[in-house]
Order: sequence, then structure tokens, then C-alpha cells
Amino acid sequence: MPHIYLDFEEEEEEEVCTVQQQHILDHTIPNYVAEATSDYIAEATPVNQNSTVAKSRQELMSNIQDTIEQVITCIAFGEPIKLSIITRSNMSNQTCSQKSLVLSLSSADAAKTLARYLSVLQIIYEAMAYKIMVTKRDMFYRDVSLFNTQSVVDIIVDDISCHYNVPRSSLNSAASKGLIFGPIIIKLKNNKVLDCMSTPTNQDECNDEQGTLIPPISQVSQVQCKAKCMIVIEKEATFRYLVSIGFCQSLPESCILVTGKGYPDLSTRQFVKYFSIHYSKLPIFALMDNDPHGLDIYATYKWGARAFAFDVLNLAVKDIVLIGLTCQDRIEFEISRGCLIPMTERDKSKLASMVRTFSLDESPGTSQLRDRGWADDIVEQLASEGHQCYIKEVNQLIKSGYKLELQSLNHSGPYGLTNYLNTKLAHI
Repeated sequence: MPHIYLDFEEEEEEEVCTVQQQHILDHTIPNYVAEATSDYIAEATPVNQNSTVAKSRQELMSNIQDTIEQVITCIAFGEPIKLSIITRSNMSNQTCSQKSLVLSLSSADAAKTLARYLSVLQIIYEAMAYKIMVTKRDMFYRDVSLFNTQSVVDIIVDDISCHYNVPRSSLNSAASKGLIFGPIIIKLKNNKVLDCMSTPTNQDECNDEQGTLIPPISQVSQVQCKAKCMIVIEKEATFRYLVSIGFCQSLPESCILVTGKGYPDLSTRQFVKYFSIHYSKLPIFALMDNDPHGLDIYATYKWGARAFAFDVLNLAVKDIVLIGLTCQDRIEFEISRGCLIPMTERDKSKLASMVRTFSLDESPGTSQLRDRGWADDIVEQLASEGHQCYIKEVNQLIKSGYKLELQSLNHSGPYGLTNYLNTKLAHI
């Protein structure tokens, strides 16, 4: 009798969501584990998985059909449903130790978790069938009482992405929050053209007063760029400030501005990756706050996120360079000490975790790169100038005990940030 093997892993979103999501998992999946501890099956052969592979719409729909049919068959014949769980901790060393446990519909908790996964699969299948995009927020509102919280949907969508080993955009699920501005034209597969420097119209929902929403990469057919570089900015406020004063137009050679509004969403990361491949000769710079989160967001663009360690090769932008803010900038640009903000204990703890080692012969950052999905190239990354500068910056920040925001550059005048960027770009 057929069984269903649905791989899913414990989601580890960016730091602000980790605790909440772990709490959710602790109150869903472990209920099964408690019931089926004695039914563990031997571990499967370890596999390396750090890159998803796009599938055709027909192939992926067929895969989902097979999954649903197997569930229906198992239920019809009263057979148990098997879920093969891949935990995030097992992903950290690139060896995905799969353990299968037999689950049943004998408890309300078990049935609810199964219903959640099947419901999300149904919504994804519908979206693919009708060739439309659906956001995770849309999924949540399809059945609020079933999902309870948005984070439940977030976890399931990424679990399904991992199970079928496809990018999340292949599931016709995307939520764009990133913005882009500059001399770049994005052509979509539905023949729509996004001029990222044009004035918005009332009908243009992809374009607001200061920037164009970055579309899911699965919708992009072509990109035309006339800029000489891209600057990835941490904060939306900084992005909007630079757009409002005409920073791109003021440069002798224009640039593209991008913001993920803090920790970037998948569409933003995929677009920056796309740009790095198709315009590999153009430099990409990161403009972040001089604080723990700024450095971690930079690391997310450069080396990937722990939550997507299984797809690091399709998301990490190894060539992105941190242009600022740095601890050295405090001296070189004579930033007032009054702008410095004392770090909290949480800040210090986060910085310590970014360089923590677990053995005497381990280089700082090794465990962190491994958690982000690096394996074969980890030695090369550790030896790279970019990683060494990153570790040096973290240690300098720890030593200083203070953090600094980009807005501090405008402390002595409204054009401090633009002067700072002009100076930085002139020396690169």
C-alpha cells in the first residue's frame, strides 16, 4: 500500500521570528513524535542539498497530485500516513539525516497539522493551475481558524519548498516588500514593463512614490540596466531619502538602489542574485547600519540565511561588498560621539554569536557559514577578504561597545549621507 513521504523542516526565519516559530513547532510536530517514538525507521542515506532546482509547472503539479492521491489512498484504506521530517539542525552540517515516523489521524492535533499541510498544498496547486501568484498572507486568510497564526503558513510553505526541492517562487507563492529605483527596466512574462525610474500612475500598483516593488523572479523575463553599480540598502527610510533627493541622477554614472526593508524577503534576495549573475561585471555594494543587525543583514545577502540553507547557492551573492557604515568610518568622517548608541546586552549577545567558535582550531565564522548552508566552499569563504573584513568589523563593534545608524551621517547637515556615499564611491 502506498505511503506519503512529505519532507519538512523546522523553519528558522530571521532572528526576530525564530523563537515564535519554534514555539509553533513545539506545539504541532512534537505531538506526533510523542505518539510515534517507537515507530522510528532507520535513517535514510545522507544527502547533500544546498540548491533547489526549478521544475516545470506541469512537473510540479504532477508531483503535488501524486502527494494528494497517496494521502487519499492511505485514508481510504485506513493505512498510516508517513511524514519524513528533516530538521533544521540536521541541515546545518549539510547532511540531511532523514527520519521517518508513522503518524495517524488518531488525535486532534495530528489531524490539524495534516489538514494544514494539505490545505496549503491545495492553495498552491490552484494558483499554479490558474497561473496566478498567491501570497502567504492570502493563504492565511483562506482559513484563519485552521492556521491560527501567519507563522504557521510561513513554515509550511518553506517546508513544501524543501520537500519538492524547488525555489519558493516555483510554488506561485511570493510576497514582495523590497523596493528598487534607478535606470533599470524589468520586463515581466505577462508583457508588463516596469520602468524603475518612471513616475507612478494611479493604475500602477507596482510603483509607489519612491521605488518599484521588486517582482518575484519567476515573473521576470528580462532586465535592461544602464547603471554602473547597485547599492543594497538596509532601511527603507534611507532608501526613500536617497530617492527623494535625486541621488541616482546626481552621480556621473548612475546607480540602482535596492532595499529589502530590513531583513530581505525572498523576492529581493532572488533579484539581487539574478542581477549579480546577469550583470556580473557591475559591483554590488551594501549600505547598512553599523550595528549587529546591519552586519547580519549584510551576511544574509552575501552568505545566505539559515532558514534557506538548503538553497544557498541560488540565493547567496558572494560578490556583494560592504561599503558602510564601518567602525573606521566613525573616525574618517568625524562622526560626533553624541551619535553613538550604547549597545544592549542583546546586541552584545548577537555579536558574540556571530563569531563564536566551538573548538580551539575553529576559525571564527565557520559554524555560522555552515549554518547558512556552506559546505564545499567553506574554506574558500573563510579565507576571502570579504569574510575576514566582516569578522574584523564584528570584533571592532564588540570592542567599541557602541552602535551607529546611517542617519547619524546627517547630524551636521541634510546632505551628510550623500557626501559620504560620493566619497566612498569615488575611492572604489
